[in-house]
Amino acid sequence: MRIAYCTTTRLPSERAHGQQIAKVTQALRSLGHEIEIFAPYRKNKIDQSFAAFYGMKSSVRLHQLGAIDGIAAWWAPGIVGLKLTTWLFARILKGILGRRKNEFDLIYTRTPDLMPTLKSLRIPLILELHRIPRFGRRKFLRNVRACRLVVALTSPMRQALIEMGVSDIPVIAEGDGVDLHDFDMLPDPADTRLSLAVPPGIPLIVYAGQLESMGLSKGVPELIGALEHLMKRGLDFRAVIAGGPEEVRQRFIEELPAALETRVTFAGHLPYLKVPTLLVAADVLVYPAPKSKKPYYLRDTSPLKIFEYMAACRPIVTADLPPIHDALDATLATFCAPGDSEALAGAIMSVLNDPEGSRKKALLARVRVEQFTWEKRMGRILSAASQRG
Repeated sequence: MRIAYCTTTRLPSERAHGQQIAKVTQALRSLGHEIEIFAPYRKNKIDQSFAAFYGMKSSVRLHQLGAIDGIAAWWAPGIVGLKLTTWLFARILKGILGRRKNEFDLIYTRTPDLMPTLKSLRIPLILELHRIPRFGRRKFLRNVRACRLVVALTSPMRQALIEMGVSDIPVIAEGDGVDLHDFDMLPDPADTRLSLAVPPGIPLIVYAGQLESMGLSKGVPELIGALEHLMKRGLDFRAVIAGGPEEVRQRFIEELPAALETRVTFAGHLPYLKVPTLLVAADVLVYPAPKSKKPYYLRDTSPLKIFEYMAACRPIVTADLPPIHDALDATLATFCAPGDSEALAGAIMSVLNDPEGSRKKALLARVRVEQFTWEKRMGRILSAASQRG
């Protein structure tokens, strides 16, 4: 099958959605399909190629269209620049795909703002939905109904779409995935711990992911609070918090309580292929979250890190958010209330105090994650689309 993947994302990107696009398109290529990515021209501080940055094993052709990055333009700040970039890109994209429409069997996108352009091409269309727009619902629903298939990132999101009236086209729930090959042939965890100056026998607690994203907290303040509680309980530990953006990292370093300075390392953004090396060296992998009623936490999030944690085969402590249950349950991980640092500390302690039970959960999670490889995920999506076609 010949597939055009259309996105407004800057590629490559240090943010998770860039990695997700790389893994989705690589999985499609590995399944034997021909893929071309169409993205707008964006100024980029990353000087590696798309394939090199993500360590892609299958070649995927990337077209970066246009010559103006509205988001970076001083004369088009904020949302204006974003709208300008999307409008310019959609205009160019329509012309190119319009001339080449006979060359593609399917369009795949995760960008609802491109839907008016893409549906006008009358090529079968799959929308992978990562959020439900707050405004313009009527227009959004019209565009959704032009799809052959809608892929909701979580079960709560799928239910919300059905309650909005999306019942005349297939809607399936498929979260993010993992590349298990990234966890092959890794360095000895003992060497990693030595490089991090973790003394033998001292537990290592790890968080790996964005520190903040688009103004949303990723639970790092709650994690720091939990580490304070652990220290007050007399636990000797080391913690690594890996991720960016860099300005947020610097802020957390400056605000870190003095008592934690020798115990906590903010590692910054790690190359994607280095993340598994860190994860497998941990004694506990944590996914914290604030207490919030925002849809992102209750409906929309399917964290890449959860699947990576499962693949690392290390004990997981996670905030009890509804979407997390698409991948994990109490037999696979230890849950705690979101926004509660003391509960998070207690969950970490329970894992450390029950090494055998925690090891069994980690092993079960590793078996479970084999159903969430990118290839299996994309195979299920294309199968669902073909049933309607």
